[in-house]
Amino acid sequence: MTERLKVFDEDYRYIGEETRDMVHEKGLWHETFHCWLVDETNVYIQKRSYAKKDFPGLYDITAAGHLLASEKVMDGIREVEEELGITVDSAKLLKAGVVRDVIRLPGFIDKEFTNVFLYQSTFSPTDFSLQKEEVEGIYTVLINDLKALFQNERYRVLCTNLMDGVQGEATLNDFVPHETDYFNKVAEMLEREK
Repeated sequence: MTERLKVFDEDYRYIGEETRDMVHEKGLWHETFHCWLVDETNVYIQKRSYAKKDFPGLYDITAAGHLLASEKVMDGIREVEEELGITVDSAKLLKAGVVRDVIRLPGFIDKEFTNVFLYQSTFSPTDFSLQKEEVEGIYTVLINDLKALFQNERYRVLCTNLMDGVQGEATLNDFVPHETDYFNKVAEMLEREK
């Protein structure tokens, strides 16, 4: 089945529908759902599966995905459940805002209105059931460190694998290449909700 997405103008006004492939080929504006899981001190980030077509093995938003033409923004919660196996209490989901984000690659232009949410709770390794074709692993980064990385106040951060506790360092080059403005806005949202 071919996925269809809602298409918008630059001012986020609905103008129709198109297939996902055509949306990216033509660089049309569309909606996505981004959910950052946080606890008192950490942000949880995913490492994308090495089997992914786009940005394999890079760090990214805890859970995110495209919203289909038939879906409302809150239907994006399914991404958290599908990718991570986490059941989200929608009453605890905090809408942080809508951020424009553009990623350009040869033959691929991803122009998104990202509906960004924060979900604060406590998590343990047993809470997660990862969709392996999508997610390689879940890592924690201190909130202040990730904010500093996103705002170019720090060159590298310590990432801890939630499942086995193994630690490693990451730079911004180890993340999916979202726009600088996207990273700055997420950093501001994390600061507001501390």
